[in-house]
Amino acid sequence: MSIPTSITLNTTFTHNLGVSSFGGLSTYEVNNIFKDGRVFSHFVEAWLGEQYPIIQVGGCKPYDFVDSIYNTTKYDEKTFTKRGCAFCPSNMLGQGRVFNSEVFQEKTAGMIFCIVSNVNFPEIKVRFVRGTDLLVSYPKGRIPIQDHVKFFG
Repeated sequence: MSIPTSITLNTTFTHNLGVSSFGGLSTYEVNNIFKDGRVFSHFVEAWLGEQYPIIQVGGCKPYDFVDSIYNTTKYDEKTFTKRGCAFCPSNMLGQGRVFNSEVFQEKTAGMIFCIVSNVNFPEIKVRFVRGTDLLVSYPKGRIPIQDHVKFFG
């Protein structure tokens, strides 16, 4: 099953977001905060909806965007940090949560992932990849940090 998309897949887009500021914090401090994927994802999801032909979906849905033309095509943003990238559902990550391989594979196969690296923030890398392709290379839902260059290369 091929999921229709308005986005160019398997291509790395590099963006420099420029100088970030917040109150009296130094640029260095703000950049370090943005390297935390939990903080970064809130900002980058709003930004992605402005930069690419996708529409951000509010609330706690199992996906973050729908395609602006193919409204049944779903996208999920995942952040690639200095610890790598976990693209399994958020409810399967963290202490006390259980990874369900069957549910993970079904969900992953049905969408496109937007993997965003903030490793060198304020420079970011953005790559849209079919979930089926990720499953082939990373069947456990994790891209290790040592694959950063290979993945975005």
